[in-house]
Parts: sequence; C-alpha cells; structure tokens
Amino acid sequence: MTRPPLRQAQAWRRLEACRDALAGRDLRALFAEDAGRAARMTAEAAGWRLDYARQRLDAETLAALLALARERGVEARRDAMFAGRHVNRSEDRAALHVALRAPEESRIDCDGADVVPAVQDTLGRMAVFARALRAGKLLGWSGRPIRNVVNIGIGGSDLGPAMADRALRDYADRHLRFRFVSNVDATAFVEATRDLAPDETLFIVASKTFSTLETMTNAHSARAWLLEAADGAETAVAKHFAAVSTHLDAVREFGIPAARVFGFADWVGGRYSMDSAIGLATMIAIGPRRFGEMLAGFHAMDEHFRSAPLERNLPALMGLIGVWNNNFLGAETVAVLPYAQYLARLPAYLQQLTMESNGKHVTQDGAPIDYATGAIYWGEPGTNGQHSFYQLLHQGTRLVPCDFIAFGEPLRPLGRHHDLLVANVIAQAEALAFGRSAAELKAAKVSDALVPHKVCEGNRPSSLLLAQRLTPRSLGGLIALYEHSVFVQAAIWDVDPFDQWGVELGKQLAARVVGEIEARATPLTHDAATNAAIAWAREARGETAARPSHRARVLVLDIGGQHVKARVTGSDEERRLASGDALGPGQMIDRLRPLLEGWQYDHVSIGIPAPVRHNRIAREPFNLGAGWVDFDFEDAFGCRVRALNDAAMQALGSYAGGRMLFLGLGTGLGSAMISDGVIQPMELAHMPYKDRTFEDYVGAAFRDRDAAAWQREVLEVIDILRRALLPDYVVLGGGNAVNLETLPAGVRRGANENAFVGGFRLWEDA
Repeated sequence: MTRPPLRQAQAWRRLEACRDALAGRDLRALFAEDAGRAARMTAEAAGWRLDYARQRLDAETLAALLALARERGVEARRDAMFAGRHVNRSEDRAALHVALRAPEESRIDCDGADVVPAVQDTLGRMAVFARALRAGKLLGWSGRPIRNVVNIGIGGSDLGPAMADRALRDYADRHLRFRFVSNVDATAFVEATRDLAPDETLFIVASKTFSTLETMTNAHSARAWLLEAADGAETAVAKHFAAVSTHLDAVREFGIPAARVFGFADWVGGRYSMDSAIGLATMIAIGPRRFGEMLAGFHAMDEHFRSAPLERNLPALMGLIGVWNNNFLGAETVAVLPYAQYLARLPAYLQQLTMESNGKHVTQDGAPIDYATGAIYWGEPGTNGQHSFYQLLHQGTRLVPCDFIAFGEPLRPLGRHHDLLVANVIAQAEALAFGRSAAELKAAKVSDALVPHKVCEGNRPSSLLLAQRLTPRSLGGLIALYEHSVFVQAAIWDVDPFDQWGVELGKQLAARVVGEIEARATPLTHDAATNAAIAWAREARGETAARPSHRARVLVLDIGGQHVKARVTGSDEERRLASGDALGPGQMIDRLRPLLEGWQYDHVSIGIPAPVRHNRIAREPFNLGAGWVDFDFEDAFGCRVRALNDAAMQALGSYAGGRMLFLGLGTGLGSAMISDGVIQPMELAHMPYKDRTFEDYVGAAFRDRDAAAWQREVLEVIDILRRALLPDYVVLGGGNAVNLETLPAGVRRGANENAFVGGFRLWEDA
C-alpha cells in the first residue's frame, strides 16, 4: 500500500493540532487537569521503568502518536526486522542484531538459514578464550601470563566495549587491565601502552574487513611495539594478538592464528555490535557468565519490543516521544543524563547509535526529506552536569528534552551518597517540569530586582529511566531500549537506520589528502582553501621531521663491577668492555669510543651501582674507580644523558604497572620501589638488619657459606618488605635470584636484559 508523504499523513495533521492546543497549557496545568497522569504515564519492562509524565503531551497527543506509528507501519517493519528480512535496503541486507542475544534454543532464519548456531558457536569460542586468559593460562612470549588487554577499534568497534568496560567495572576482574585505542592520533596509542609490559599484553584488533584506516594504523604500531620488545621474534605476534574480523586472509598475513579470530555476520552493524564478537574485551573483563547475563537483558527488551502493544511498549513510547519533541516542539537535541558514574561513556555511545542511524536527509526510496530527522544526543553524568550546563536546561532559550537514568541501589554503598544522588535526579526532573514562578519568588520575599533572574519557567520535558541496580542484565536492557527506540523513529521518518553513507566521503578524501601531504611534489587540484591547508600541513610536517622523534635513538650503558655493557636502539647486539675497581669515568669514555663505532644515538642512559640524585651520581661506586661524582657525562658524550642507579634501571625495565617491589640479589643488592610509574631507588645493602646488616643475611658471601639458610633469609626479607610496602608484585633481580628453588605467589625472577629495557624507557617521553 502506498502511503502519503509523512507531513500529509492524517495522524501528522492531528499532531499539529495537538501542538497548537497545548501551546497555552504547561506541565503545571496538565498535572492539575489529570490526577492520574503520573500513574498512567509510566510503563515497565525488562527491569526498567519509564516515567514520561513530565513530557509535554496529553492523552490526545499520545493517541495521535500511536496512530502515527500504526499509519507508518512501525509494527510491520519491526516484524520484518525480527524475521531476518532485508530491512537495510540501501545495502540489501538484514539487520539482525537481535539474533546476537537470542537463546541457544531459538531459531532465526536469514536468507534461508538459521543464524543462531553460528552465533552460539562464536560465543562458545569467545568463552573458552576468555576463561583461559582470566585463569592466567594464556602466556606471552616470555612465559608470563597475559594481564593487559588493549582493544584497537573505532566507532562501534570501540564505543561499545569502552562504554561497557566503564559501566560494568564493578563486575570486572581487577587483576586485569583494559585499555582502548581508537583515535589515529599517535598519542592515543602511546598513552595506552606506555606503562604496559609488552610480554603481558594482548591486543584485540576489531575490524570486520581488517582494513579500517585508523584501526589498522594503530594495529601495525602495536605490532611494531611488540616486536621491538621481543627482539623481532615474529612468533610473538601469535601470542599477543587476537582479531574480531571476517577477513581471514588479511588476519593470517598479519600473523594472527585462526584460533584467535572471532567473526560476525554482515547483518551486524557496527553500532549494534557490542554484544557480538566485538564484545570480546567485555567478556574477558566480566567473564562469560556475566556476559551471558548482559545478553539476557538485551533479549528481554527485544521480546518486550517484539510482543508488547505499542501503548505499553517502552521503545515505541520513547521513540514516539522523540518524534514529538523533535518534529512538533522543535527540540534539536536530547540530553542523556545518567546518575551513575559508571555510565560516564553512555552519552558518547548513544551519539553514534542515534546520530549515525537517523542522521539522514532522504527516505529509503531516495526522496528528499522536508522534516527534521535525527536529534543531537549529548550528556554527562549527574551530578557533575548540574554544575556545568544545567543552567541552560533550566533558564536557557533552547528547549532540551532530558533522559534521566538512575538506579535504586548503589553498587558501592557509602554513607548518604546514594540517597543524595537519587534525590538530585528526582529534584532536577521536578525543577525542569514545574520551575519557580515570579509569584512564588515574591512570596518567598525575594527582592523585585532579583525576581526576573531567579524565575525558572519550567515546562521543560524529561523522562525518568529507572532500574533497581546497574548490572550486566540491566545494561543490556537499557542499550536494547535505545536501539529499538531509534528504530521506531526511523520507521516514522522512513529512513534507513542501518547504513552510514555520509561517513564514507570524508574517509575517501582523507586517503587522497594524506598522499598529497607526504608527496610534496604532487600538484594540488582542490579548492583554494583546501590547497592552502595542505600546503600548511606540508610545511608543518617538514618541521616535525627535522626534530627528533619521540622514539629517539638511545644508547644504554649498564655499568657493573666486572663489565660495562652497551646497547643502542634498533640493534640486538650487545657490546661490552671490562671494568673493575680501577675504572674511572674518563677512562670508560675513552675505551667506549672505538667500541661504539657505527652506532648512532641521540640520548644516553647510564645505570651505575651507586646512589643517583637529580641525575647526578651522589657517591663513588664501591666496585669501581674514583671520579664518578660530578663527572659531566653530557659534555663527554655531546648529548643529553640520564643516570640512574643500576638496580633502579633494571627495575624500570621489569615494571608492568601498578606497585612493584624490585629486590636485587646481585653483588650490590640494589633495590627499588615503583608505584604508578614513579621510581624510588632504595639503598638497603648496608642498612642495619637484625644484629648485623642486610647484606650479611642476603648477600652472596652468606649464600656461599650456607645456601639453605640464605634462601630462608631471602624469603623472610621478601615477606617483611611486602607487608611494609604493599606491592602488587615482587621482581627479583641479580645473578643470585636463580638460586631460589621456589618462589612465593606474586614473586617472579627478573632478567638482566631488563636493564636495557629500563634504559630505553627512561627516554619514552623525550
């Protein structure tokens, strides 16, 4: 049946009349006229309560909106989506994200095949992988368990997992750390990885085609970062990467084995994919059981949307209210205001879901649209927003409908905090709806001069979305609620919410422009403004290229009592010269010059067995010659130099984030504590301990006399220092660490090679 254009539809004309009739009646009047309004304008499903009594509509308006939904075929279009028909018309494919959370016993056909078994198979493989990682069974190239997960993706491959990571953090395994890299800006990758140990880090590359420009740029940087740490061993890639993709050839060429590739069908749109394999990081964080609870929450809202009458259907009501506010009240934006700090990323997630879906200018048939479509979604968590932009919501000249989201129970009870939080969300909805009139202000003895400034006219629409507790299940229900409300609006506006052709043009132009920036001789044929911007970028790039890279070439010197060992950035070769108790700094420099021939470096790191303060050696080393204190190394090398106690440098190279205690069991017994990236060397060797000194009980001389007693003393020292300093883990360095037969939980042996890693890390911010 051919329908008339939307603005000529009977229900649309009826809604225009409703708008005109309501023009002289505000929310105060609507509540006064209808004693049952608050009770009638609520609906509940899937653990969520929608209270829309403060929206600027009455019973007649609501009836007209429901009539519009039926005239525009919302129910039929919904049923077609659930049946696996090709509702994404411009790309000729289904939009079957509801199958991602369907129970195992379901059957959902698409193009003549049941898609549920494939979905369940992927979920099963994800669960096996997640359980192995969470149990410490997935090991990096060095044999250490994976404890850091970095998700590399963009758009739906980032926003969903990143939002869920924050939202469900209370349910996550806190022994694991999760980072998310999306922006092609190099600082995003550098900051995400700067305090991670490469041999304990897994990268999940999320790109269906394995060709997304930003994602693959970051993925190749991650690969290079890993290989640099793994001395170029290509076999490390298979241990430290997983992929969410369907392009198996490209994934295999990258070095990721098929067992670590998790795919999803082309009927899964990016912004509807957080419950697909894209959610692998989420499943690792909260575990397969709780991931299943999130899917159950999605499914409960799906079933409600599919079967409930429109009059009590939460997604339908939310979608229709959005149409009313947008097309009839002229509201161009929607503020999403979660009163839950864990939902801080929800507004950003909903921006893509809503604006990429319904930001369209033609109908499904390609006809131009003469009415407003997608609103602008934005927001921040309450109560923070109350002290920034709520002023505009209450007294500004723009109408901004608000979605307030709140929970009855706190995840972390603490005094009156949650009562105050819930009180604020209820009070804000009341204030927006009913405001404060001039008469009320005058009755409260406010001066006439201030009355105009303090008047809040009210009549600002809002909805309350309420659930008992933020759980994986309630989060799934909330996201499905917004997904389906977007679908309802798309059906009314007759747009395709599952394509995003507008995103493509900028990508195509960027691919052309980057080549023109890098190839300076290429003639420019854009408009004058674009040509000028490219010319500026060429010049700016030239200046950048002339400066040292943030990955400057570093010469690392590990100075010991027997050898001075050297390594330079980009080389696997270690060069050394003999040291000894007669070696002074000037002599070392003279002997280094021929040794370093052929090596290029911009900076120097020096690890020395002596205390170092403010980059200056504070005391002559015990096992070397004289002259080290106040020696000018920068003058000798002709470049910038950073010095560090040798044990501290090895500790820095062993550091994997958090709080780490490093205990040296070598000749000098050097030790250090690192807390969240701040390193503090400790001079323990000659400190009083028991009836003698620390060295007398854990030094090499005592081990030579009584190896069993030495081992007992070392374990006792570890226990004492752990109780005093509360480290997350302990690393044992020095040659004698290998002589400990067994290590307590949370204690591991370091490697002398880590001194070079620490030396390179000293310049990571250069």
